[in-house]
Amino acid sequence: MISQDAFTSGRGLIGTILSKMNNIGKVQASFLLHIMIMFLSMRGRINFLQLGRYGVMDEHSYRYHFSKDFDWVGFNRRFVDEQCSDEKILAFDASYLSKSGKSTYGVGYFYSGCHGQYERGMEIGCFAAIDLKQNTAYHLLATQTEYRKKKDTSDLVNQYCEMLKDNAAELLQVSNILAVDAWFYKAEYINTCIAEGFECITRMRDDANLRYIFNGKQKEGKGRPKKYGDKVNLNKIDKRRFKLVQTIDDVKIYECTLYCVMLKSNVKVAYVEFFNKKGDVQMYKIFMSTNLDRDAMTIVRYYKSRYQMEFNFRDAKQHTGLQHCQARDKAKLDFHFNASLTSVNIAKSLSRRDVDKNQSTPISIEDIKTELSNKLLLDLFLSNFEIDPQLIKNESIISKILNYGKKQPDFFSEPLLILNPQKKILKQYSRHLKKQKVITTN
Repeated sequence: MISQDAFTSGRGLIGTILSKMNNIGKVQASFLLHIMIMFLSMRGRINFLQLGRYGVMDEHSYRYHFSKDFDWVGFNRRFVDEQCSDEKILAFDASYLSKSGKSTYGVGYFYSGCHGQYERGMEIGCFAAIDLKQNTAYHLLATQTEYRKKKDTSDLVNQYCEMLKDNAAELLQVSNILAVDAWFYKAEYINTCIAEGFECITRMRDDANLRYIFNGKQKEGKGRPKKYGDKVNLNKIDKRRFKLVQTIDDVKIYECTLYCVMLKSNVKVAYVEFFNKKGDVQMYKIFMSTNLDRDAMTIVRYYKSRYQMEFNFRDAKQHTGLQHCQARDKAKLDFHFNASLTSVNIAKSLSRRDVDKNQSTPISIEDIKTELSNKLLLDLFLSNFEIDPQLIKNESIISKILNYGKKQPDFFSEPLLILNPQKKILKQYSRHLKKQKVITTN
């Protein structure tokens, strides 16, 4: 049975990490401790107006504190060091955020994956740590993408490269393996990863320009030795050169070291064939790593784990108000985005209470939010009715109220007592009516 409620555990976790950070004052530390719990406690929209209604400060105080700088990547890196297992990688992806208005910083045209088209709004580029043993992602840093013209991808790649360069020192302390999706299969981005000391894992284009490495006998005479052989026909690979490493149901995985013409360097390739029910090849996908010693199974596994980042965006949009910010300037928007996604980290850790860090377990952000919302309302009742929560007879009742409405309440929790008298009275009244022959048993 869990010995501490989510509120006590959450404050203890946040306070421990803040105490390890330098250059942070007591006032800001107290505010950060308060705001991360508030993001998980409030119902409805999470903006300055709502914070002023639910919180302990007025609206202007929240606006003031949101404008202050904070080392989010440093905070989350320490969180990951404490809460994650020893097997983790980095991932990067961007997320579209809907936003109206003309004066908000960074509003422009960005690609919306939900609608499959470019739409007016905002975009954030996010780094996350993927815990492979826990099979979940933890947020590290969110940086807003600047305004750009519609479908101007060249400037966008440069911005993503700058994000990586600016935070490379902190990110390398988490892992030197960076997994990105197929959009980032671009020479500028992959070369930046290599230059900053990262191993890049991504999916290649289905028509990628690859060549075999020549290992045959060199011709005698003058001239440069032959390095590369024929171009790889990806529709029909040479299976004498590709090594079959595993067959899983209707999937076959091959590996080979090839020369990538776009990158002008050798890469390790994992070639995956997908078969239909008839046994014919339905499609193929190509994954790559800049580390030539990386095996194909690990490349595919690392790339698939990158998708856990999408659940960070989903949970932050559903539960911690990622798209609710009322601010228009860059500093406040940056604070809101990172506070929202970092609150999801805290909720995941609270959901994993009493679970070993090397073990995977189901996570319910909604249950944590339900418990903390109950706590926020309960504290209001206790203070106004002057009820002492420390009394022994109140401890079990408070525990039941905190678990009210949760999908997976604690194993030892019971239904609220307030419901039992109603059921009992209804049963007694029904028996009374039957005796009076008001209703029949037919």
